[in-house]
Amino acid sequence: MLNLIFKLAQFINKKITNFPAHLIIYFNSWGRIFLMNKLYKTKVSELNHANFNFSRKLWNIEFKGPLFNAAGMFKNNEGYTIAVNQGAAAYIGGTSTYNPRLGNQARGIKLPFVTLEKSKVAINYLGLPNLGDEVLSRRQIAIKKVIPIGMSVMRSNDYSADIAIEKLITSLWLYHNNTEIDFIEINESCPNVQLGVEDIVARLELIATKFIQLRSRPLPVVVKFSVDIKTQDLLDLIDVLVQLKFDGVNIGNTSTNYVKYRDYIDASELKIYDYFTQKFGGGISGKLLKQQSLSLCEAAVLHIKQLNLNHEFHVIRSAGIDCVQDIVDSENIGVALNQWYTGYFENYIKYGDLVYTKIMNDFGSLKT
Repeated sequence: MLNLIFKLAQFINKKITNFPAHLIIYFNSWGRIFLMNKLYKTKVSELNHANFNFSRKLWNIEFKGPLFNAAGMFKNNEGYTIAVNQGAAAYIGGTSTYNPRLGNQARGIKLPFVTLEKSKVAINYLGLPNLGDEVLSRRQIAIKKVIPIGMSVMRSNDYSADIAIEKLITSLWLYHNNTEIDFIEINESCPNVQLGVEDIVARLELIATKFIQLRSRPLPVVVKFSVDIKTQDLLDLIDVLVQLKFDGVNIGNTSTNYVKYRDYIDASELKIYDYFTQKFGGGISGKLLKQQSLSLCEAAVLHIKQLNLNHEFHVIRSAGIDCVQDIVDSENIGVALNQWYTGYFENYIKYGDLVYTKIMNDFGSLKT
């Protein structure tokens, strides 16, 4: 089974922490490309998920549970059948950009990436590799549609700021016209694009004027912010999103606060962490983000309850999710959905294609 190959890579990673950091990152980067290509091509038998049923209807869309993949796992709309057969509640493709991107190559390494196994952390400097929205919006994702399909989209830093937002709006219309797409996530959190809270509002207003207010079908649009966002900035932006009739907020993705999270790194992996963050940059993901994402989500949910809403607006959590307790914690504070990436692979190594079945059966046991 493919998860055993992932497990072998994990074992090797734990044994080579004394190797030169650059060599470790090269091995991880090459290994990630190889293993993800294998994952996209693997055939997953349809599993029996009858033991759990935690469906919920959001925006009149039926989600089969509280957990599915985060953007980045299926960059070019691969793997829908894998998600269905493993038991995911939904599927999201991307993050994509209007123009095709090859992704980052730096210091002789294509799509730099490293997993720090002992710290349960991954760091990436991928640079949004994707085929571009003009291609992806025409791709058929599901031969037989079983679970909802979302698409994560983002401004491309290959354009000036003004052109980038116009291209993003063009992309939104491309996916709007593809009725296979059930919801859209706009990524305002990626560390590879220069962000600034001060001009996010202007972008949101433009998207609202040129897309949100003109939608001819009920296509929910949520906006993803980084776990690095300040709580008050998040609450202020939620006010804007609600006013402009956006449909939700996703709190998570990766962090670039390298100093803050350095204390959480295992001593044997510090040289790799320092080398990657100093020489490449990129975003940190994994277990160490879970408390920050939970705290921000809790503040967001409480704030939304105080608003006089006249339309559905939901909170999604997508950082640090790696165990059933995280799903329980999210449910307890009112989070509607959860997305995982690094945590998915930690569990996939253990449980293979039963990755969702195991966590949702545990969730059912805790709920009862």
